[in-house]
Amino acid sequence: MSLGSRAARIYLFALGAVFLLAAPFLAPGGGYTCITGFKAALYVLLTAAFLPFCLVGKGGGPGFFRAPERLLALGYLFFCLLSALCSPWRRTAFLGGSRDEGFLHLALYALSFLALSRRGFPWRGLAWVFAAAVLAEGLFCLIQLRGHNLLGLYPPGMGWADAERKYSGAYLGTLGNTMQTGAVLACAAAFFFLDILHKGGNRFLLLPPAALSAYLLARMDTAGPILALTAVMLLALLPYGKTLGGLCRWCGLASLLLGLLLWQAFGYGVSLALTLLAGAFLLGERFLPAERDCRGAAALLLGLCCALGLVLVLTYEGWYLPLREARELLLSGFREKMGGGRVYIWRRVLAAARERFWLGTGPDTLSLRGLEAYEFFSPELGRRVTMQIDAAHCEYLHTLVCCGPGAAICHLGLALCAVRGFFLRQGAGRVCAGAAMCYAILALFGISMCAAAPMFWVMLALSVNFSSEGGADPEPDE
Repeated sequence: MSLGSRAARIYLFALGAVFLLAAPFLAPGGGYTCITGFKAALYVLLTAAFLPFCLVGKGGGPGFFRAPERLLALGYLFFCLLSALCSPWRRTAFLGGSRDEGFLHLALYALSFLALSRRGFPWRGLAWVFAAAVLAEGLFCLIQLRGHNLLGLYPPGMGWADAERKYSGAYLGTLGNTMQTGAVLACAAAFFFLDILHKGGNRFLLLPPAALSAYLLARMDTAGPILALTAVMLLALLPYGKTLGGLCRWCGLASLLLGLLLWQAFGYGVSLALTLLAGAFLLGERFLPAERDCRGAAALLLGLCCALGLVLVLTYEGWYLPLREARELLLSGFREKMGGGRVYIWRRVLAAARERFWLGTGPDTLSLRGLEAYEFFSPELGRRVTMQIDAAHCEYLHTLVCCGPGAAICHLGLALCAVRGFFLRQGAGRVCAGAAMCYAILALFGISMCAAAPMFWVMLALSVNFSSEGGADPEPDE
């Protein structure tokens, strides 16, 4: 094994386990107040330590830049650098501001992507280590949801139930804000479900961390990650439902996922019924003629699922936040208070983007633009809350306003490459592209931070690695 391959392997193990689970426990005032800076510093330390070694050894060659993802990553890096150099707040643009994601961090995203997308490093064992880490993270979150302040994540006397009551925001797990936790759990669940669809067999051992991740998404009411995971599973019907065996496996996993995501909205009875239905489909796969062509049935089922989902959203009148917001969007259009003020923020950010349009003001400088804050009355806190705008709550829009249209086009292009890779690639390349696509979808409503953003770049790099020249599907026992 070459030095570059060994370094890439260790780096991926470190990101999948150490980086995911490490957090500033027992910090004064509660660990969640320090998580953002801690994760950013840890990411810089790990990536800067391993990146030079990851570039050693075979890989690249004359066809290295045939993959559009690599060209787009270089373009993104160039435009972000140009924006940082021309920024009126150059120090903040390079080192990071309120979100601890300056050009230094963006450059490490792109450079680590280029390094990991080179062919030749081993995959063996990575999926299982990542699954174990996600399972540990999920159990950690469950303990917090039960009211325990495990290892001092919250300030003394506070816990998960005090979110938006005794403190602003909601924090869970070792990743901080629930949107960051939800982003990682959604991508992890997408990766595990797709890997089971791809290989079956012993891959069903990945079902516990996948199911726990989906259950936690429902508990956290994180609409963006839930939407992204659901969209990935729906789209997975087209490549994985071509045969009767694949269609049965997809129906089983989709039924289980639906039961996990909807138990809060419709109760445990519906979830139990869907779980039993999932078992019936997975059992039926063993006895039915697995290779029978079912492409027409898969397309028909996809259309039926979309229609039923639309009916569910339009007729839902309960309290469950993701369904309620989706119904409000379809019936009332975009109103400023929707999505926790996201529509209000998008409009203010779009107006600000006209100033310094071509180069922006530099990475992570939106908080310095002086945008009008979003104010709302919080029934939980019993007072009006002022939320300063330091992120666009849409990663592509945030890139546009901070780094200009060049960087935004490259960023969006990378997201579209993940979608393209999901439908055009095979094997492990498709699985990794699906996880990257999950992040690309939730990025439409999310905030890029070091706690979760590396997930997109790593998964996209692995999808290119397994699909470009010389890339190999993982060994049977990876």
